[in-house]
Amino acid sequence: MEDKPNLSNTRKTPDSPPSVNPAEENYWTQPRLELKAWFQRNAPSLGELYEGALQIIFSHEFPGKTRFVAHAVREIRNRLPDVITGSRIGGLFDWKNKLDQLAEEWKKCGFTLDETIPHEITEGQTISDAEISIEPRLYRKIKAVLKDHVEARERPIDSAIRLFEGNAPEKQNMRDTVRPVVTQWLNVTEWFVKKVHESGSGDIDVDPDAFRSNFENFEITLGALIRDFFKTVEGLDEILEDTNS
Repeated sequence: MEDKPNLSNTRKTPDSPPSVNPAEENYWTQPRLELKAWFQRNAPSLGELYEGALQIIFSHEFPGKTRFVAHAVREIRNRLPDVITGSRIGGLFDWKNKLDQLAEEWKKCGFTLDETIPHEITEGQTISDAEISIEPRLYRKIKAVLKDHVEARERPIDSAIRLFEGNAPEKQNMRDTVRPVVTQWLNVTEWFVKKVHESGSGDIDVDPDAFRSNFENFEITLGALIRDFFKTVEGLDEILEDTNS
């Protein structure tokens, strides 16, 4: 089985582009330069997140590095399927405008947003034991908003499978084969997603070895993806071996 380059230990080859900052020589390995070049060609905005994450990781005195890198990984994970496939199932849910329109329709139908009891409820009744009727147009509006919301959501597993299958119909027949790599991709990226939001924990509460290891596993799988390295079962096995070693 052909050896794959290790993202941490492989240094740039002599013909690699020179680094602007000499300090970057420590982490701009050949595989990372390949990722950078691919992002520049296909998804520059995501590439900025990737480059920024690397700078933060290798900056020893960058406060809040865990959460900043976690945000970058989450955005790359969420947006990459659209870059690879050129499409999105359901589209984005414009929640602000949708809810503004629903609130306006709610008021037009005579409802308020305070504690006022609707006039259909007679004296002595409470909201919990009374039926509240709504006009068909309001019902349709609520239903439409909920429908748009549900259709705009894509389960992480579905999104990841779409990412790994890309636009190649032949890969859809390998769905069971790619599932272990998809699961690994989700596990690695989910480690970061869980650290995105402020929870009262700081960088000191995060195992630095786990932090670095998970990011490198993220890079390995991402690098394999852009090289179309998982076309065969052997390629899938190599991804799993590298990230589990």
